[in-house]
Amino acid sequence: MSNKPPKKILLDNGLVIIAEEIPTALSCTLSIWVNAGSIDEEVSNNGISHFIEHIVFKGTKTRTALDIAEQSENVGANLNAFTDREHTCYHTRVLSEHISVALELFLDMLFNPKLDENDFELERQVILEEIKMYEDTPEDLVQDFLFEIIWKEHPLGKPVTGTTKSISDLKKDLVIKYLNNLYTPDNMVISVAGKFNLDEIIKQAEKFVSHIKRKNKKVEPPPLILTPDIFIKAKELEQLHLSFATKGVSVFEEDRYVLAVIDIALGGGMSSRLFQEIREKRGLAYSISSYYHTNKLGGLFGVYAATTSKDAGGVTDLILKELKAIKKNGLKADELDRAKMQLKTSLFLELESNQVRAFRNALYSLYYNKFFTIDEINTSVQSITNERVAKLANELFDSKYFTLTLLGPKGGLPTKTQLEDVIKKY
Repeated sequence: MSNKPPKKILLDNGLVIIAEEIPTALSCTLSIWVNAGSIDEEVSNNGISHFIEHIVFKGTKTRTALDIAEQSENVGANLNAFTDREHTCYHTRVLSEHISVALELFLDMLFNPKLDENDFELERQVILEEIKMYEDTPEDLVQDFLFEIIWKEHPLGKPVTGTTKSISDLKKDLVIKYLNNLYTPDNMVISVAGKFNLDEIIKQAEKFVSHIKRKNKKVEPPPLILTPDIFIKAKELEQLHLSFATKGVSVFEEDRYVLAVIDIALGGGMSSRLFQEIREKRGLAYSISSYYHTNKLGGLFGVYAATTSKDAGGVTDLILKELKAIKKNGLKADELDRAKMQLKTSLFLELESNQVRAFRNALYSLYYNKFFTIDEINTSVQSITNERVAKLANELFDSKYFTLTLLGPKGGLPTKTQLEDVIKKY
């Protein structure tokens, strides 16, 4: 594992290159991050970030989609991408001697997309099918409902893939405008980790983007306001899928590590409270876990469970009882120690992956404009006390933030009033 801190290079037009060299590696992970996601969208163009992630693979002004596929696979590279609420990432892992091929392909795709009309329509159909796929995946769908309810009217509450209507209505001129506004060098980070020739990477990046002087026109999103509610939807399913959420923390708050420890202790593994109380002792759910989501504006802490309609109220009650217990007493000493060890182990073992290092360095740059060392992370985790756990729990686990979304079979679903009665007991 490299002990040298990553290098940060800033090109004249604002493009950032983050490079972490690992001399013993045989490969290199290349990732290009665009500081654009669904948070930058409006209702009318919801899903445009994800649409662009797809359409740039359809060809450039000098390469067809087949050219891109063949040239990448000729050197064993699998070009991939994903879109989230705040970023779009294009990434691959390749043998070190072939990194220049992957970088050229990505830069050509991002700065010279062809946007052929026929390809545009074909990709529209592909994404509409992807939306249908998510609608057939209840554990994802109930989560999308949750974001839409708790962050109502905010861009973060909209599905990353967009809706059937927004994608069907999406016009090519909007895509071109979005690309010109946000796919700019000063709104991107190239992050590499592994074995590579940094001078060659800088030279290649300058060749492709030095002539591009346009600056991003990123608009700051509105403040994030929670709109707690209870949402119930019937669907032809065998199980009921339940997603619960309350207030979380932003990516900038030091308490993000405290919340990570609470997450592990409450629903992060087989020894966690929810797993033991709901699955092991009572058999009320096969799948039960907690999670937390952080972003620039705020965050969520939540619990997901798959159960039966008749047990939805009981499962909700048990979740709330565990939240109340943590508010009152925090965590037991052994729970706290175990959760801190699990968090450190997860964070540190991930660093053996070139991809994790490349991704993490990019996010450190985008969020904090600095890199956190292992020692700094270890100090932050070790500083977590039970007093801090209880304090944060009392701030976040307040019924005024509680939101529930349920997706289950018709007949037997609990009513909104019944679930409100469960929350009132809290």
